[in-house]
Amino acid sequence: MARQDPHSYADLDQGRLTEVALFLRVDFAARQLKGRARLTLAEPVSGDLVLDTLDLAIDGISTTEGAPIPFDVSAPDPVLGSRLTLRLPASTSAFDVRYATSPEASALQWLDPSQTAGGVHPYLFSQCQAIHARALVPLQDTPRVRIGLRAEIEVKKPLRVVMAAAADGERPGGDEQHSTWLFHMPQPIPPYLIALAAGNIHPQTVGPRSVVYAEPEVLERAAWEFGGVEDMLQTAEGIFGPYRWERFDLLCMPPSFPYGGMENPRLTFLTPTLLAGDRSQVNVVAHELAHSWTGNLVTNADMEHFWLNEGFTVYAERRILEALEGPEYMALHAAIGRAGLAREMARFGEGSPYTRLRTELDGVDPDEVFSLVPYEKGFLLVQLISETVGRERFDEFLKAYIAEFSFQSITTERWEQFVEAKLPGVLAQIGADRWLRGSSIPENEPTFASRRKELVDELAAAWQSGERPTTEVADAWSPEEWVLYLQGLPGTIERADCEALDTTFGLTAQGNAEILVEWLCLAVRSGHGPAIDRALGFLGEMGRMKYLKPLYTALAASPETKGRARALFEEVRASYHPIAQAVVESVLR
Repeated sequence: MARQDPHSYADLDQGRLTEVALFLRVDFAARQLKGRARLTLAEPVSGDLVLDTLDLAIDGISTTEGAPIPFDVSAPDPVLGSRLTLRLPASTSAFDVRYATSPEASALQWLDPSQTAGGVHPYLFSQCQAIHARALVPLQDTPRVRIGLRAEIEVKKPLRVVMAAAADGERPGGDEQHSTWLFHMPQPIPPYLIALAAGNIHPQTVGPRSVVYAEPEVLERAAWEFGGVEDMLQTAEGIFGPYRWERFDLLCMPPSFPYGGMENPRLTFLTPTLLAGDRSQVNVVAHELAHSWTGNLVTNADMEHFWLNEGFTVYAERRILEALEGPEYMALHAAIGRAGLAREMARFGEGSPYTRLRTELDGVDPDEVFSLVPYEKGFLLVQLISETVGRERFDEFLKAYIAEFSFQSITTERWEQFVEAKLPGVLAQIGADRWLRGSSIPENEPTFASRRKELVDELAAAWQSGERPTTEVADAWSPEEWVLYLQGLPGTIERADCEALDTTFGLTAQGNAEILVEWLCLAVRSGHGPAIDRALGFLGEMGRMKYLKPLYTALAASPETKGRARALFEEVRASYHPIAQAVVESVLR
């Protein structure tokens, strides 16, 4: 069998899916989605067809006329899940799979009412990236396949279902207690972008192309925080070309959502930790919006080429921020990203294959090696090319790249061929192979001038000589400057200094999560009691992996705080997404 994707059983020479239609009921009591999927092939197929599954209960498979189709389900592989092999009758164009998801499905998180903002209704959401769509529906779970999507999802009233798709309204369900929500996705998407949520979800319009959805308890805050989305959309279109997805709606998730955002087309999922009350974390929205071009339109062929999604998107995000807020703002974000990249490179260690952009991941769970490397090292490579050829020429290249590969999935090697055709010689000029296939950061990395950063760096460097920020200086800092200052301090400081900083600037009570977590990590390592208590409380309130990992790591550095962290994790484990649970377990081993 010819597997093209190291994370999929699919042999695309056997046949290729072109549409998935879901007919499912949300069963909160059983924590399952139950029903059937109709899978349509691009061309009629006879004989064996292999699909990816993970912990699905397959009740039966049949032709669209109802004739049974023989199938086998293999024993599960720890990374790939189970191979589902169908033996299709001659010239099969579509078939139905009756199935149910597992209550422990890695693609789904089921929340009790107590875990929601309202505390009355349960909540469900999906997260299919990187290779979890197979836990939601049997399919060829590889970005090399792009599919159309239709769905009819039934849920108990008064709950609403939303999907990353065009909404086609609501109709009565199978009984008077249920309603059915209808959707279709006009554009073909890779399977990891299938996304749905169900709960007490309400909409509020924030722009001509955008609605914010959220639980009513946070809807007003979310609508205000994301109220500048149309300006951001228009700015992005000016740089990258027309927005191809019609809608850019936003769903403010429950606190357990494991990521800052997920770029599901037409309905971006966003963490509530962005609701700082000052629109200071709109860079996350800019990042997910940028994916509308780099990732959703032009997609990595598989996870070995993940940098094509994320490196280009960080570059696009920062171009949007630069256009909206100016070069200094972009430079501050680049500096924060570079510091994060340095930490990740150190964590993996010198020579690690996971610090390369073009990776080899056969037998490796992509969740286990997820890091900032494809984001920030990829950004530096894209920025280097832009600086080398000049922005005007690079912008022409970028638009040509998006136009050439829209609604396609490509490899690093295909990207290299395209760059060589459009920008001859630039890859050799910059030593791109060292960036792509080397494990270090080459010495020709771009730098970003920022007087604001220089002043913050100087003040942080003067810590050892006793210099401290005045309230007048710090009150003028942006959240980015605060983060850079805290990053620039020694790894631990005296408890008395922690108390002085906390008393002067109220850091433990900080409402901006980026500043708060940077401070808590420093203060926890330094043994500052109030910060330890706040860190444990914060970890019990949210499940964003960007914050879970450093905070649990800081707590795990001391035997006393590690014990408290372990006890907390056992208490709140169920409130974390399955992907996040695995991350915390790896830290607390």
